[in-house]
Amino acid sequence: MMSVLYLDQPEVKREKTAIVRFRHSKPVLLALSHGIIEPGVSVFDYGCGRGEDVRYLQSRGIQATGWDPHYQPNTAPANADVVNLGYVLNVIEDPVERQATLLKAYELAQRALVVAVRVDRALETGTEFSDGFLTSRGSFQKLYKQSEFKEYLERVVGRRPHMAALGIAYLFKDEVLESSYLVSLAHKSVEASRAYAIEQFSRDATAKKFVDLAVSLGRPPVATEFEAYAELLERFGSPARIERLAQLLLSPNAVEEVRHKRREDILTYVAMMRLQGIRPVPFRSLPRELQADIKMLWPSYSAALQEGESFLFKIGDAESVGACCQNASVGKKLPDALYIHRTAEEEMGALLRLLVFAARQIVGEVDYNVLKVSTDGRSVSLLRYDAFEEQAHPALRYSVRVYLPRAEYSIRDYSDSPNPPVLHRKEMLIDPLHPSYKTFCELSSQEEELGLLSRNDIGTKQAWLAILAEKGLTIEGHRVRPAAGEFQGVSQGPTGES
Repeated sequence: MMSVLYLDQPEVKREKTAIVRFRHSKPVLLALSHGIIEPGVSVFDYGCGRGEDVRYLQSRGIQATGWDPHYQPNTAPANADVVNLGYVLNVIEDPVERQATLLKAYELAQRALVVAVRVDRALETGTEFSDGFLTSRGSFQKLYKQSEFKEYLERVVGRRPHMAALGIAYLFKDEVLESSYLVSLAHKSVEASRAYAIEQFSRDATAKKFVDLAVSLGRPPVATEFEAYAELLERFGSPARIERLAQLLLSPNAVEEVRHKRREDILTYVAMMRLQGIRPVPFRSLPRELQADIKMLWPSYSAALQEGESFLFKIGDAESVGACCQNASVGKKLPDALYIHRTAEEEMGALLRLLVFAARQIVGEVDYNVLKVSTDGRSVSLLRYDAFEEQAHPALRYSVRVYLPRAEYSIRDYSDSPNPPVLHRKEMLIDPLHPSYKTFCELSSQEEELGLLSRNDIGTKQAWLAILAEKGLTIEGHRVRPAAGEFQGVSQGPTGES
């Protein structure tokens, strides 16, 4: 059995089983995605194993070094802007040594410490929740609860951690970096699919003629007014999508809409800080772009902070949350919840996005593609459906439900279930500018005509397949067709084929 020593103080030396990793670690990849690690920032990997993360960072032009008591014992632990302590605390059996190791790593960090542990409620089969390392048989391995991990970090280090994912946390020393991290969470860029659609429409020669005609008419032209309308349909989908793209390019209120959105982003950022118990960053320490936005939107920084604090209290107001769910421009609205695809999160409004942020402070980043927000604001579920784009009725792989008042969560894993829940009416979860919106709509329309969606027993895979079999139907791609030997009851497609 391989053994390692994690501290250089003789009085706390103990043998540990070495960690063997087979890919870049998730903590490092997350820190890169969040801008905590970037070119110009030095990184020290404390307990680096064979050094995969160090080599990966160096390949990206980042100054990175590492130390490991078994594989890299000759490299002395050193100060760095960011220190990574990845999956080390789990294998330290002695509580005194475990605490000393955490404090040593925090001491080495100049700007931020990234800490990762294995947690007891992580989904490991086919998901990205864990680091994927192996230990020798019979080795010590402490599994944390997410709440226990967070409380342990706060108690030992004396700073409130940011939970980046299940079992992954950031501890900041640099207030400006911490503020920038929160700004990045509050102010997301428009999703790629939406931005791409608008850019393509604005550059298309036929679309430009369509917009020019719309300017002269004062409205988007109908099909009979534009000779090349069929070309636009072929390239950009439904008439509703074409009209909306044109409206976005024509909107006289575009600047005002952007300002309103930016105001919501800043209020969300301020509320995030208050939710974390973080004192406001001095105005001069904010990113320059944020300073300019605040000057444009408020008479003073203190006025923005005051409005943001008032905004925070709305997340506990069930009536306000319910109204936001009901008024959301995108999403499947049920009496008790709003379902929305991740690509349309920006359409939820600031209050609902703040609820999602609060949920992420409990579980961190989770690999999900559908959100479920309860209309009373008490829970947020992060749902992962397999092959959302490709499958007509994707199956639910897992759900992570976060109970906000209790700061707890539960996981339901369907990855090995023969009968997982399945999704219908996908178009309701996405923005109409999504490239697949028209395709999803046509499938739902066809299923509606066939009476498939009016039943209340279609929610699971086996029940759904049984209903299709009962009616002699099958689904190919995003079209309902007769099963082999069946030729009745299926509506004709746009070109006449069944």
